[in-house]
Amino acid sequence: MTRTLDELLEKHRAAITAKHRVRNAEQLVKMVNAVGMCFAFTAADRLAIPACFDHLSTSDTDRKWGWMWGWKDELAEKKRLYYGPILARKPTFVSMKLLPLLYATFGRAGEPDDHVEDVRAGRISDVGRRIIEYVTGKGESQTRRMRAELGITSKDGRTQYDRALDEVQRLMYVARVKAVGEGREEYNYTYDLFVRRYPEVVRSAEPIASADARASVLGRALALAGALTERQASRLFDWGEEPLRRALDHAVAAGSAVRRGTGREAIVVLRRYADAA
Repeated sequence: MTRTLDELLEKHRAAITAKHRVRNAEQLVKMVNAVGMCFAFTAADRLAIPACFDHLSTSDTDRKWGWMWGWKDELAEKKRLYYGPILARKPTFVSMKLLPLLYATFGRAGEPDDHVEDVRAGRISDVGRRIIEYVTGKGESQTRRMRAELGITSKDGRTQYDRALDEVQRLMYVARVKAVGEGREEYNYTYDLFVRRYPEVVRSAEPIASADARASVLGRALALAGALTERQASRLFDWGEEPLRRALDHAVAAGSAVRRGTGREAIVVLRRYADAA
């Protein structure tokens, strides 16, 4: 009996994650290292990349949140893994091995003025620019203090600030360092420039061409998902239409995947599932 593509992909994805049942921080690191990148909590709709929350080995939801809330801070601070709004702009874990490839997708030199081009192109908001320039001058900073010193006090301003902070993390200009403060009123995070927080990652990324990095990262996503449409890949990585298309073309040209259909809903599927597609 011929199985549908959906059935094959479901089995493919289950085989990748079935061996990962996480009950402690070490097991979480092991899972992230195995898959390379994954959502920290729940997966984005219709984006079949693993989500760590789904693999916590307990049925107690409160315990799940307690585990993950502590591990995401502890492991990122120790550089056991990276945590930030990367995939589909949602909280994401990235292995330290894959992190240089992700940084290299931006094609930057790691210089103090790298962000200027993104500001001019509208990829970084004015608040995002101010955050980058503040951290550049002040060094590692608590987010609440930074927001206050930037003069952002209104409810709308705080919303814009939170969005901008996610924006500059997604583009890997700024990175979370550690959690500070006790209790709900004092609890917040410190942030620093990505290049200061992860200089070893920037050095490792330097010789990697951005097109090669995007092809490798997309290849990892395809290996996890089994198949992606152009629309899904665009939601995951937000690289821009032409760079994304070249990365998809690379996967097809390399022979690891085939394309079926046309346009944004064309699907790029691993070659082993080509007949079903």
